[in-house]
Amino acid sequence: SAVVRPFFRDHFARLDHQIVLVDALSALNAGPAALSDLERALDSILVAFRVGRNSLMSALLRPRIEKVLFAATKADHLHRASHDRLEAILRRLVDRALARAREGGARIDVAALAAIRATREADVSKGGRSIAAIIGTPEAGQEAGGQVFDGSAEVALFPGALPADPDALFAASGAAFRGLASGPDSEADFRFLRFRPPAGIGAASPLPHIRLDRALQFLLGDRLR
Repeated sequence: SAVVRPFFRDHFARLDHQIVLVDALSALNAGPAALSDLERALDSILVAFRVGRNSLMSALLRPRIEKVLFAATKADHLHRASHDRLEAILRRLVDRALARAREGGARIDVAALAAIRATREADVSKGGRSIAAIIGTPEAGQEAGGQVFDGSAEVALFPGALPADPDALFAASGAAFRGLASGPDSEADFRFLRFRPPAGIGAASPLPHIRLDRALQFLLGDRLR
C-alpha cells in the first residue's frame, strides 16, 4: 500500500482517458497458462481504475476514466490478414472488463497496433500454395525452426494462423494450443519473434506505424475539436 496507493493517487487520480498496452502475442507464444494469467491481469486493471461517465462534480473533484483503449501491441508481427483476429482475441481477453466499463457509461475500444512498424508483408509460395508472411530482421539471439538469428539478416516468417473464433484459445482443459512453455519451438502453434526496427528511420521522416492514428483519434479526438 505504501507504493501502489500513492502511485494511483499521484498519477491516475485525474486521468479521464487511458490506453492499456497488451502484449497478447507473448502470451500466445508461451501457452494457455500465460494467456489465462493475462486475462486475469487485465480484469484486475479495470477493477483498480475508476471507470465510467463523469458528472460535473466528479469531473471537478475526482474524474472517472471515460475512455479506455485496449491495444494489442506488435501488430507488425502478423500479416494484416490476421489483425482482425488479434483484435478479436484481445476483445475476448477483456470481455468481463468491457461489460463492467460499459455499465458505468465508459467508452471502450480495442485495436491491434504497432508504434513502430518493424516488418513488411509478402505472399510466399510454398508447396504450391500462397502463404501470407511477414519479412523483417529478427533481433540477435531470436530462434525459430532450429535457427538462431544474428540480428543482421532478413527472414520471411509465417508465425502461425490465429483462429477465427477466439474462444478456441480458451478451452477449459488448458490444452487449447501448444506454447513454448510445453516443449520445443518446433512443436508450438505460434512463434512470434522480436524484430529490429527498420534501418534508415529517423527524425527526418515519419515513423512507420500501424493504427497509431486510430488510437490517437479515439483517445484525443474529442479534445481537438
